[in-house]
Amino acid sequence: MNLNVLRYALEVEKSRSITGAAKQLFISQPNLSRDIRELEEEIGFSIFARNSRGVIPTQRGREFLQLARKAVRQYQALEDYCSKEETDSLRLHLCAPHSSLLSCAFTSFLAKYGRGRSLSVKYCETGALEAIERTQQRDCSFSIIRCPERYEKSMLPLIRQKELSVEILGRYELAVLFSERHPLADSPALTADMLEPYPEILWEDSSLSSWLHEPAEAGCFLHAKQSDSSLTILAPNIRNDILACIPGTFQLSPPVPESVLGQFRLVLRKIQGAPRRMTVLLIFPEDYHLTQTEQAFLTILRQVCAPFYL
Repeated sequence: MNLNVLRYALEVEKSRSITGAAKQLFISQPNLSRDIRELEEEIGFSIFARNSRGVIPTQRGREFLQLARKAVRQYQALEDYCSKEETDSLRLHLCAPHSSLLSCAFTSFLAKYGRGRSLSVKYCETGALEAIERTQQRDCSFSIIRCPERYEKSMLPLIRQKELSVEILGRYELAVLFSERHPLADSPALTADMLEPYPEILWEDSSLSSWLHEPAEAGCFLHAKQSDSSLTILAPNIRNDILACIPGTFQLSPPVPESVLGQFRLVLRKIQGAPRRMTVLLIFPEDYHLTQTEQAFLTILRQVCAPFYL
C-alpha cells in the first residue's frame, strides 16, 4: 500500500472533490482518480461514494481513513525524528534536463535555503531515459524529465511499470531562439520556410524515442527536411554562446527567462503552424516520500515556471 496514495485519499476526504484535491496536490484529476480507484481495488471496498456534488466517504471508508490518518501521522513523526539534523544541512539529489528555467529555480532555491548550512547537493543534467534509469536505481531521489506531448500516452504506463510515481508539472510550446542580430529577429511572424536557409542547433533526445519505439521527434524544421544546414551540439551549456556568436543560427527552445535572454542578447519568437508541445514530468520511486527540502525546491520550481507553462 503506497503511503502517498493514502495522503491523496485524505486530501480527497478533506476537499470532498477529486478535482479540488488534484489542484491541492498539484497532480492531474485523471491520475488522482486512477490512484483512488486502484487503492479501492487493493483493499476490496469503496472508500468514497460519488455523486453530482462530489464525493463522500462510505461507512467503511470513514473507518479506513481514520486508520490511514494515524498511519500517515506516525510515518511523518518517524521521518521528522530521522531528519532532525536537516535544519543544519541541506540534501538534494536530482536529475533534470538542460533548461534555463530549471537552472533559475535551482539557484533561487539554494540562495533561499542553502546559506549557512552544510550542503549535500547533486544536480545532474541528463536525458530523459538516463534520468528514469537513475531514479529507478535510486542514484537520485527524484528526476524532472520532458518529452513531446504526443509521447505521453505511451510513456506514462512504461514509467509506472518501473515502479515510479509520475506527475505532470506542466506543458509548454517550443519557440525559436536566436540572436537579436539574426536576420529574422525583427520579423513580425516566422514560418518554417523562412528558417530553411539558416543552420539550426539540434538538441533532440533520441534515446527516448528509441525506448518508446516511436518515430524520432525532429528537433527542428530543417532537420525534418533532411537538410545539411544544422549543428548537432551534445554540450547544452554552449548553445547560447553559439547562438550569440553565430547570428545566423537558431534552435527550437523551451521557455527562457528574460534575464538569460538579456545576458546573451537573444530573442525568443513563436512560429506559425502546428504547435510543438512538450510535457514536463516529475518522477520518483513509488515508495519514496519527498522530504520537506525537496518539496520546497518543487514549490520554487512551480513558481518560476508558472508564467511560462500553458
